[in-house]
Amino acid sequence: MSQHETRPSHPFTPRASSWLTRASTLLPLRAKDAFIHSKLARNINAARLYFKALVGSRANAASLLCSAYGYSSSTFVDRRIISKLRGGGFPLEEEFWRPLVANFPRYRSLLKEQSVLTRSIILKEPGAHGEKGVLLMCFEYNWARLAMATHGQDFQWIDDNFDLILSTSWSPTDYLTLSLLLSKTKGPLFVQPCNRWETEKLARFHERIIPVNSLPCDWINPSFYASVPLAGRDIDILMVANWGEFKRHWDFFNVLRQLPANWRIVLVGQKEGGRDAGFIAKLANKIGVPQSLEIHQSIPIAEVSALQQKARVSLIFTRREGCCVAAVESIFAGCAVGMRADAHIGSLDYLNPSTGGSLRPGHLAEDILSLHAAASPETSSEWGRSHISCHHSLARLAEVLKAHAASRNLPWTRELRPVHWRPHPCHINEQDQSELSELHQECHRRYPDLFPVDLMDVSKQ
Repeated sequence: MSQHETRPSHPFTPRASSWLTRASTLLPLRAKDAFIHSKLARNINAARLYFKALVGSRANAASLLCSAYGYSSSTFVDRRIISKLRGGGFPLEEEFWRPLVANFPRYRSLLKEQSVLTRSIILKEPGAHGEKGVLLMCFEYNWARLAMATHGQDFQWIDDNFDLILSTSWSPTDYLTLSLLLSKTKGPLFVQPCNRWETEKLARFHERIIPVNSLPCDWINPSFYASVPLAGRDIDILMVANWGEFKRHWDFFNVLRQLPANWRIVLVGQKEGGRDAGFIAKLANKIGVPQSLEIHQSIPIAEVSALQQKARVSLIFTRREGCCVAAVESIFAGCAVGMRADAHIGSLDYLNPSTGGSLRPGHLAEDILSLHAAASPETSSEWGRSHISCHHSLARLAEVLKAHAASRNLPWTRELRPVHWRPHPCHINEQDQSELSELHQECHRRYPDLFPVDLMDVSKQ
């Protein structure tokens, strides 16, 4: 099989679906979806958690307030929550916040199953006279691993030698673990948000949180994507999205009923939330998709890139997630990218006449047809190279770090080592990885339960 060929790992043949089957499938999903993504419902939940915190125990109240802060989209409510957190007897001390993170449902089992860092990489080694190294940690669960694997003075060496770059995976991010890390550190915490909407919210949460002017999805390296002309693209629509419920395949399948039956539709995903490719195929049949779908599960990143370079249109139907790496990959691959206009996804900001467009609720099929007709691989990939890439991300991050080093009277004599995401953080140059190996070994010797000796290998997980 060549680099640009791949076979569907789960073939799908459409079957007729009755209106009753379709309605009984779609109506509950639509109702649940409308509630989950209601801005009013989220703000009501923020208020509910806030008032619940007023009558609960002190420790439970702190956790509730951090959750309320994530749900809130009101500056007024944000300020009330922060005022309560800062003046309500919640000390910014490790001993207070540590048990809250340890008992947080999201991490309780994860930290027991695997305590070592993954998806983390050193961008710069420490230097003389207090020059800080730089450690990039992707996904909030790795922040929790760092915070929980070190205690008291054990953390001192990391705090003295590294600036921490906390790259988020969702929006809103995890304000509870941020609170624990603030209690363990003396200097700034640099946070890469998944959505620019959250930039001010992060800065408002604490004066030592410094948002970075790039998104986690910006670490993509354009060198992996060739410019394939429109004539060489035989996939009409590609969707790269795990099989999780939040990816909303049901909405996409319903729209497919209004699109040409002879279009080539390709889905790429992986197991999520107990759902697999078989579940997705059954869902497509219940809704009555007229096209013969190609469904690929857990294929290598090189095969995903090859499919992206053969697609005219790449679609994301999520209403809320992080920044969506697949969207940026698709821009570099030359696809016309489409997302719902009401989506809370960081890379929605990157859609424009050069790269694709937002899809209007109520006019989804119409807008997809327009994207398909206007697809221009050259303009899409060129816009991506000019505005977003691992090279732009590195330069923006270096600018922020240099400015803050100067403000703290710390030297900056070494540059950041270039990295990219594929599909985990990697050094672009093998020499950089080799030159940092001794520092990796030192981290492992000091923290064997946190820094695995084969960090670059486990970072793939």
